[in-house]
Amino acid sequence: MSTTRTFDALVVGAGSAGAAAAARLARHGLRTALLDARPFADAGARWINYVPRWMFEAADVAPPVAPERRGVPAPMTVTVGGARVTVPENPCLAVDMRALVARLQAGAAAAGVTGFERVHVHRVGLVAGRPVELETDAGLLRAALFVDASGLNGVLRRRVPRLAADCPTVDRTHLCSAAQEVRAVRDREAAAAWQAHHGLAPDEILSAPGVAGGYSVINLSVDAHLSEVDLLTGCIVGDGFTGGALIDRAVREHAWIGERLFGGSGTIPLRRPYDRLTAPGVALIGNAACQVFPAHGSGVGIGLVAARELADAVGATGAGGGGGDPGDERRLWAWQAAFHRRHGAVLAAYDLFRRLTQSLDAADFGRMLRAGLVNPRQMALGLLQALPEIGPSEVLGFLGAARLHPSLAGRAAAALAGMPALIALYRAHPERPGPRALALWSRAVARLCRERPDVGGRAA
Repeated sequence: MSTTRTFDALVVGAGSAGAAAAARLARHGLRTALLDARPFADAGARWINYVPRWMFEAADVAPPVAPERRGVPAPMTVTVGGARVTVPENPCLAVDMRALVARLQAGAAAAGVTGFERVHVHRVGLVAGRPVELETDAGLLRAALFVDASGLNGVLRRRVPRLAADCPTVDRTHLCSAAQEVRAVRDREAAAAWQAHHGLAPDEILSAPGVAGGYSVINLSVDAHLSEVDLLTGCIVGDGFTGGALIDRAVREHAWIGERLFGGSGTIPLRRPYDRLTAPGVALIGNAACQVFPAHGSGVGIGLVAARELADAVGATGAGGGGGDPGDERRLWAWQAAFHRRHGAVLAAYDLFRRLTQSLDAADFGRMLRAGLVNPRQMALGLLQALPEIGPSEVLGFLGAARLHPSLAGRAAAALAGMPALIALYRAHPERPGPRALALWSRAVARLCRERPDVGGRAA
């Protein structure tokens, strides 16, 4: 006989965003469940990720400490075609995602979250289009609010009609195949010689863009003890490469790199966040919502921030909050509008930059570096996931590029011309629920991005 259990909120996906959301919902007094198809120990990212410190603070998650935090703040150097730009200190923390996810899951358990691991969703029960129950391996699970933190596949997103209609499948040209591995250093003298050849400090990241088409990269860094090397790669799925293949290439090219210690790979959506993040009874966070910083494909930090803000938006319905429906459309819409106004502008603006980089080759990247179109300040802002700032150095860089490389400067200007209007548009996301207002807003965003709209469109 099937078991039926009822909760206030049910989160699907026990990675960093899902575990953080479940914990915070429970702390607001909501009876919360957390579900994943994998064992919890295997959920979420299993590699090293770089997350700005401010995002931990914004998410109300304690910043990591060793061994969850790896290494020390170190420079980051981007080099291609003899050109070189260095950020003196990487403003991001290197985080072992295995440890972070485990910490967040432990926090959820301590907050009273009911966990269901190795449990698949077989059916979503709907009433008037709103999800009310999940048929799972653990029986029938009912809730007033469902949170889809299941990743790119969107376990709930593709089964809820309104979300399925307004959240198009991400095209292969907007998907990143990413891989990261930590490997042993087999020859310390050779590793030290490699660092010296490139003028690198211990833990400094050497980043080589354009290695497999426009939006692609191989990053390497060797720790201060010359015992481990971190490799991070990414490339566009539609270009026919994989992040794993780029790691294999780097290992072949550097004989001093030894056996694999740990790591992982995944497919990351690079497009701007979906225009619709909610429907009655359900919300999307993390990769399921395309909440990813498109310029370099990291979604951990913004997923944590989204989890906190969503839980706080509906948390007043919990114990001591006056009751109510945590899946109420107006509450969820208020969070959607706030997210787009606070964060969507940044993510969408950098999506325009990402689309520009996909049209470049390694030689173009070198010209951009030499001309000053990419400088340490702008690189640091990108790592911080903050809006770019146009100052005298950027103006001079653009004028220099226009003189030396008019075609490249023209392409950059055309690609980024809509950025100010796009930022303003995101900050004017409709405040109240309404399909017509969202459709009009979605069309305006799509025009600036030169693509079809999410709402009423067919392609991402």
